[in-house]
Amino acid sequence: MTTSDGSVQGHTQIYGTAPRNRAFTIVLLGDGFTAAQQTAFDTACTDFVTALTTTAPYDRIGRGINTWRINVTSTDSGADDPAASGGTGATARTYFDSRFGANGIRRLLVCNNSTVLQTATARVPEFSVAIVVVNSPVYGGSGGSVGTYSLAGGATEIAIHELGHTAYGLADEYAYYAGGGETGHDHHPAGEPAEPNVTLNTDRATLEWGWAVAPTTALPTMSNPDCASVDLRPSVAPAGTVGCFEGAHYYHCRSFRPEHNCKMRELSNPFCQICRQVIRARTKVAKNICALTPTRDAVYRYDGSGTSWTRIGGPAGHLYAGTWGLVATNPDTGDLYRYLGTPDNWQHIGSAGASFAVATDTVYGLTPTRDAVYRYDNSGTSWTRIGGPAGHLYAGTWGLVATNPDTGDLYRYLGTPDNWQHIGSAGASFAVATDTVYGLTPTRDAVYRYDNSGTSWTKVHGPADRLYTGDWGRGLVATKPGSGDLYTYLGSPDSWRHTGSAGASFAVATDTVYGLTPSRNAVYRYNGSGLSWTKVGDAADSIVAGDI
Repeated sequence: MTTSDGSVQGHTQIYGTAPRNRAFTIVLLGDGFTAAQQTAFDTACTDFVTALTTTAPYDRIGRGINTWRINVTSTDSGADDPAASGGTGATARTYFDSRFGANGIRRLLVCNNSTVLQTATARVPEFSVAIVVVNSPVYGGSGGSVGTYSLAGGATEIAIHELGHTAYGLADEYAYYAGGGETGHDHHPAGEPAEPNVTLNTDRATLEWGWAVAPTTALPTMSNPDCASVDLRPSVAPAGTVGCFEGAHYYHCRSFRPEHNCKMRELSNPFCQICRQVIRARTKVAKNICALTPTRDAVYRYDGSGTSWTRIGGPAGHLYAGTWGLVATNPDTGDLYRYLGTPDNWQHIGSAGASFAVATDTVYGLTPTRDAVYRYDNSGTSWTRIGGPAGHLYAGTWGLVATNPDTGDLYRYLGTPDNWQHIGSAGASFAVATDTVYGLTPTRDAVYRYDNSGTSWTKVHGPADRLYTGDWGRGLVATKPGSGDLYTYLGSPDSWRHTGSAGASFAVATDTVYGLTPSRNAVYRYNGSGLSWTKVGDAADSIVAGDI
């Protein structure tokens, strides 16, 4: 029942290679595991990591996450299971005092949060979130300052759902509290919820996730015809539609969720697009945006709020950024330098090139004469030749592609030197997203999406001037020829949303999209609804987004 009923044995990092001061760090702590059951706890932790890293969007965030386990013994197995809440009446002497039946609901599993947080801080001080794994077959879990989950069937699904609460402040999207038959949950009370995935607002112009709603999607998208009960009907909209679906936050009516279903509503489902966006944005510990001053005499990193920026480097020729980090060229020699995370701390990693492209695990370069493509070996100034002549390089989470300098045809790098796959014909430009590559036809009259097979592409839009990709939203924004206005891709052909007016350039970060005004005299941040943007910085030559 107290810390006298067990002891902390040790801590072990079980996943991740990110620098400890720049990682999103998950700590798993065991409760109700006796000294003889520590192997079972170790296995549960491994199962958690396997499930998490194969669940979107974590399957593409991995580099920024570290996971630790803290082995803790308890005198007894299991957790308290009070009879008053429908349990067996069992009690267990455990280190974190885990118990089912909070608020009279048996599945609501809680523990001594203070002891958990003290233990996590003592062992892994930089932790971002603490989750307690409870050694019981009874179904249960909870979120809050500490997350919990039991080893009931579907344990890892419970864990990832509760992580949504504890790490990201996501709300439950189901429309009941204790099971569906309780009274007082017909209509959500007044007052906008603080959680980012539920709302009382159905105004298209101010809806928090309005950036993801197609102009043709009705709001509300689906209303509950009987507020006395939970609406169990199938969706009236195609799967993946983002809108306002009534019934969420424990209430039958007057509260809305973004999609018809989501892991925050039913465990067997993937996270909805809005929850995925929140997870991506809040998992990134590194800052997202850097700018080069108008005279190119200094590099600045956005601090994340207001108009505060920090100078992190001196003169640069060009900036390149991505999930691997930030690199810059020396304006005099063209040599390449990598930013190491603290102001004026840069590492010389290579000589000049015609261009560079930052991917997930390294940076690629094209020789000054464009006669070969090289891959940085992540050590000193060592690079490996991986391909012959190329016209242009494009990289992102999905990988690296290059154009043939003679035909303009597009090739994808398959991971070993001189191993490239022909995936498409020439285009005016390309942009690599998290899951594919997009291309603009040579005449800029259409945008195409690579189908990830052979040389098959699907048209997703008409004319465009420039393409930008990144982690935010569906991963693609484009400018309209003539006006230069910015449009956000919503995930299906010809489904786009007007997002903003013209800019000199844009950068798609994890949390939103940033833009330079046409005169380059200010940096703006998209607010996520309507056409609203906020000024976050002054004049700049260029801006880039990445894990910086």
